Amino acid sequence: MPRHAAHHDGGAGALPGARLPPHGRGRIRPAGAALRARARRRTRAGAVTGAPADRIVRLAGGRVLGFRVWGDAAGFPLLFLHGTPGSRLKFALAHAAACDLRLALIAPDRWGYGLSGMPAAPTLAAFADDMAALMDRLRHARFAVGGISGGAPYAAAVAAGLPGRVTALGLVSPMGPVAEPACRAGLSRFQRLCFALLPRSPRTVSLLFRGFRAALERSPRLAAELATLRAGARDKALIADPDIARCLLGSFREGLRPGTAGVAADLRLFCGDWGIPFAAIRAPTRVWIGTADTAVPVAGARLLARAIPGATITELPGEGHFWVAGRPAEVLAWIAASAR
Repeated sequence: MPRHAAHHDGGAGALPGARLPPHGRGRIRPAGAALRARARRRTRAGAVTGAPADRIVRLAGGRVLGFRVWGDAAGFPLLFLHGTPGSRLKFALAHAAACDLRLALIAPDRWGYGLSGMPAAPTLAAFADDMAALMDRLRHARFAVGGISGGAPYAAAVAAGLPGRVTALGLVSPMGPVAEPACRAGLSRFQRLCFALLPRSPRTVSLLFRGFRAALERSPRLAAELATLRAGARDKALIADPDIARCLLGSFREGLRPGTAGVAADLRLFCGDWGIPFAAIRAPTRVWIGTADTAVPVAGARLLARAIPGATITELPGEGHFWVAGRPAEVLAWIAASAR
């Protein structure tokens, strides 16, 4: 199949060619230590066999939403949302672990990235509505939700907007609500500058990320250096792994292929009032954050864990922003065990 070819679905049933069953048929195998270790070994080896095809649905009003289903297509559904920038391709790194854990990892391109269009007035609540429509189309009444980095606010919005359907919520290296004083107090000087300037200047966002896209297309080594410019040693070591670099940089490149509208919309939403009723989230929730993360404020992850009822937080000493790229099985195993 050509790189951007996709299956289309315009009706209310399952996607043509999709093997995703109605909710209830997928079962989850217990996730023991041996299973997690095997998944980690396969991830390090970059084992992705039979990479899934791109798929597209058309939402109300004709907007397009692109996605892939990684892992076990007959497994328990997990809706996982990529970061900023990013795309559905990011989750190739989680494919082996999702197969072992019998998870159907549904990875949509968020608004403005990859194959997905942009609504006229993007809000986090409206995104939850779009995800409800996608999961309806796939006939999944109940499902788990995850979000990485800039995908975390969107994941939280889905869990809050669909409390009767979301069975577990995992937030990995999450972007926090930077408009909140408790989160803003934890920002570095560089982060303060970015969050003050970029949401008000789409032109600056466009110039910065068009430059990054050019580096992704012409010099992957330069792009890797830019992606980890302010990162610590552990993030730099991860991005030096050829399989991880290929996946992450490919995800960034595909996400930015249609332009920078997705990034600009993300930054506006991140820095405003999220409007998420966190108290409405009923699913078991876990937050993971590296204590040496320089991409998102650690204080924001702690704030999210306090705001969501019953949430727990795992702080990873010395880890940076990209730690999960080398250890996806740790997150997926918790989701698999909690989502039943």
